[in-house]
Amino acid sequence: MSVMSLEYLGLAGFACLLLIFADKVKRKYTVLLCNLVFLVFLRANVRDWLYVVLLSIYVFAAGRVLSRARTKALTISACVLPVLGLLFFKYAGYFLSGRILMPLGLSFYTFKAISYLADTGTGKLKSRDLISVFDYLVFFPAFMAGPIHRPKEFFAELRSSTPAEYDDRRMGVNQAGLGFAEKMLIADELGSLVPKLYSGTGAYLLLGIIVYAFQIYTDFDSYSNIAIGTARMMGFHLKPNFRMPYLSATLKEFWSKWHISLSEWLRDYVYIPLGGSRKGALRKYLNIIVVFLVSGIWHGSTMMFVIWGLGHGIIRCLEDLILGRREIPKALRPLFIVLNFIIVSILWVFFRSSSVSEALGILSSARILPFVDGSELGITRNEWVWMFVLIIAVIVLDLLRSRRDMLEWLGSRPLPLRWAMYTAVMILVIIFGYYGPGYDPADFIYVTF
Repeated sequence: MSVMSLEYLGLAGFACLLLIFADKVKRKYTVLLCNLVFLVFLRANVRDWLYVVLLSIYVFAAGRVLSRARTKALTISACVLPVLGLLFFKYAGYFLSGRILMPLGLSFYTFKAISYLADTGTGKLKSRDLISVFDYLVFFPAFMAGPIHRPKEFFAELRSSTPAEYDDRRMGVNQAGLGFAEKMLIADELGSLVPKLYSGTGAYLLLGIIVYAFQIYTDFDSYSNIAIGTARMMGFHLKPNFRMPYLSATLKEFWSKWHISLSEWLRDYVYIPLGGSRKGALRKYLNIIVVFLVSGIWHGSTMMFVIWGLGHGIIRCLEDLILGRREIPKALRPLFIVLNFIIVSILWVFFRSSSVSEALGILSSARILPFVDGSELGITRNEWVWMFVLIIAVIVLDLLRSRRDMLEWLGSRPLPLRWAMYTAVMILVIIFGYYGPGYDPADFIYVTF
């Protein structure tokens, strides 16, 4: 089931309606029912269902043990099995003949399983019953591509006796609806142009690198908005996953605003347990490298993702050595934002490429700045205009979002004005949205990780 499908819309509405009338005892069973419906309509194979069910049973049983015998060694041992499962599905293809298909959502619910085990083993969380654990791991709005929400907050809302308030349902619908629009109107339109620009050379290829940076941002941000909005409709408050990352002046700032749930997870469950910055500068930089190496391994199943992660880690360490604790002067901040965007975009080339030679070839070709004949790219005049309009729109919207909460602002407008805005967005999607024959709404980039 794609989150862009009518089935998903129906399930989200069904879940919201049921949870209005469910008390705190029935709430976990209602979420269980919706999660099972989602898995059925996901059309995954039996192996995928069996794995997540067995993992849920294991996490439940291990959590019970950890709640009685809280030791560091036992907690680490309990986390080993989910990690091995993740590594097997991602990297066993290197050693076995044939390709092993990775279960959908594996990367995301594996990290949630580790959160539950680690928090239970350290006494931050009480162990829960099997149904609650399954609900946490398989929570359908965030199942395929996050955000990676934490167990303590989820279980508190799972046991809540108060259904989602009207404002939550309204704001959730707004956020999910804007996520749908962002996907169809911006992400998929830019995504249709990236392969064409990448087939060119020189400045066209350079433009393709920039457009891909905006595509992956809006694609993942749109999924996060749909997931967070759907959860909010149901009475669950997932934290924001993006905060204008391309307005960051440093990589440190970028990773505090990009895929926030993953960045905070890596900080809390990898960086800090390794010692963080408490054991000297050398150990600190080693820990940073390890964190980004784990991030690269988590993202994909090829060495290109490892290189991408290490690239971020090395530059992040160099950045810290050069800047230290110094604040960037306001007058220079725009220059640093542009420089940081260039660095991130270059690293996205390695993220997207299938080999080092391909990535270096793209970067080498992109250095030829004068535009050459682009008639063979297959991009129409209207597509050129729309591409630049969309990129400018993303930048302007992020600048506005950096000054105020746009959802809160929208929700506080008078009813006629709100509905005029809703109508305008729907008209834009109908006229300019990327859909129809050949459109695959399941192609969210991060769903493959």
